Amino acid sequence: MAFEYYDLLWVERAASADEIKRAFRKKAMECHPDRHKGDKEKEAEFKKINEAYSVLSDVQKKAHYDRFGSAEWTSGFWWGGGFSQGFDVDFGDIFESFFGGGFSQGKRWQRRDIGEDIEILVRISLEEAIRWTTKTLSFKKRILCKDCKWSGAKDGKYSECSTCHGTGQVRHRTQTVFWVMEQAAPCHVCGWTGQQSVEKCTTCHGKKYEDISCKKDVEVPPGIESNMSIKMRWEGHEGKDGNGDLFVTFEVPEKEAWFTRDGSTLHYTVNITPPEAVLGIKKNIDLPVLGKKTINIDAWTQHDTIMRFRSEGMEIVWRWTKGDLLLHIAVITPQKLSSDEKKLYEALLECQSWKKMEKSFWENLF
Repeated sequence: MAFEYYDLLWVERAASADEIKRAFRKKAMECHPDRHKGDKEKEAEFKKINEAYSVLSDVQKKAHYDRFGSAEWTSGFWWGGGFSQGFDVDFGDIFESFFGGGFSQGKRWQRRDIGEDIEILVRISLEEAIRWTTKTLSFKKRILCKDCKWSGAKDGKYSECSTCHGTGQVRHRTQTVFWVMEQAAPCHVCGWTGQQSVEKCTTCHGKKYEDISCKKDVEVPPGIESNMSIKMRWEGHEGKDGNGDLFVTFEVPEKEAWFTRDGSTLHYTVNITPPEAVLGIKKNIDLPVLGKKTINIDAWTQHDTIMRFRSEGMEIVWRWTKGDLLLHIAVITPQKLSSDEKKLYEALLECQSWKKMEKSFWENLF
């Protein structure tokens, strides 16, 4: 279907490169195979989304796609049947006569064979996102078969492709009211080589590549957020003209048992007792990952008071600056009291100053 790539990413044809990139990341995260184990439909949709982005993110490919509604590049056009009977113009011949070839019918489709990219989804903890950490990745990678020298043929024996008859191209003719248009595309059987193996390689079974298990360490910078990716060049699938890239996309929780994250701001709750809130205290706390810290609790500190510490929060990735640390003070009521402690609280209830404070509180409230 023409222009289906825009529908796949849910963007308009006039969308900017940044809008297309954001839409791709969102859709890729939704359909990533790691999130849908064994779901063949999601896996197929994920491949289609990657195909759409590979075209729409390339300026030349996008221009061609916007013009023709197809990602297939044509090597020649033939027009006829609409102007006069028997009138047939081969633009390939015209280019050949002026420029010495390159577009003639007998020329094979030329393109670089670069390996495909690999994308991996990695889940890390909030603690790992606060500090530098190293993650070991395990993934499958395609490499070219060395036994058949990536030909797919046993003992290097070939025959002419029965589909394209050795040209490496297949032609598709479209009939319209006014003319006939013919397009040439790479042969899907021989992969534009024009040759087929007489007998398939016993190692790769004619696929020309093997799947191997790989391990790779990646340094995760502090401040990494969900949907952020690290690109590792040339670590993707292998091709005859070069490898693809490895994209590592991260998923980071915004809340764990001790910290809550809001961008580069970290929130942490500090529990204190009623006497500490009333009298004030210098309190030593041990923050996970960030280490030990001494804070001053002022007298008459109220519940949910917030203490802000500038530039002591989450690092902003690749900017070498930090956000803020917010400490939320929570006044905790004891659940059990000894007999002596109970007497002290009963004495407080009888205290005149305490009653005046309670009366003032309700007056100010209403």
